[in-house]
Amino acid sequence: MVTIEQKLLLFSKLLNQSMDKKFQEQLTELEEQYNIKLQKSKDEVDNEAKNIIETARKKVEASRIEIQSKTKISLKKERMEVKEKYFNILMGHLRDNLSEFVVSETYKHYLLKNISQFNQEIDSIKGDELLIYLTKKDNDKFGSLIRHEIESKHSFKNITFKVIDDSIIGGIIIDFPQTNLRINMTMKSVLEENKAYIMQTLFEALEAGEHIGI
Repeated sequence: MVTIEQKLLLFSKLLNQSMDKKFQEQLTELEEQYNIKLQKSKDEVDNEAKNIIETARKKVEASRIEIQSKTKISLKKERMEVKEKYFNILMGHLRDNLSEFVVSETYKHYLLKNISQFNQEIDSIKGDELLIYLTKKDNDKFGSLIRHEIESKHSFKNITFKVIDDSIIGGIIIDFPQTNLRINMTMKSVLEENKAYIMQTLFEALEAGEHIGI
């Protein structure tokens, strides 16, 4: 027959076994939860690290693109400034060459050729009055010759010569007051009318030089 003491001892053993089993289950559960949280935390850290790296990479790439863009703009601006500098130098040389040309012997033949062309083109223009603009030097030197050339071909009632400043470099301007028509054959106008061509030719030469490493 089982005594009370034996029953207590048996219950105590069963209780201890139950507690050990329950405790073990709790420990296992806690360990599983910890591992899950640990893995989740690790994944979050990994993702955060990836995001930080990707963000940094994008920032670096954006900075690189921005720097490249700014560099391209800066180089383009510098090239344009160099081209404009060369263009202004070239235009200065051309003005100097024209200034030398208008004091040469060839210049007289140039003026007479322009007057001859003018005589051929004004037959259809109505009016009997002319205004002719020359620099003071050209007026003193060629005024009478130009008047003679025009009057020998046409019968204008009034031909007036006027002095214009030296900014035209040389050449001649002829106005028809009655029709508000002006024929500009000055050296300055020749230079201005060909400015776009001069610029294009110069820039193409400079670009060709860049390609071959000049």
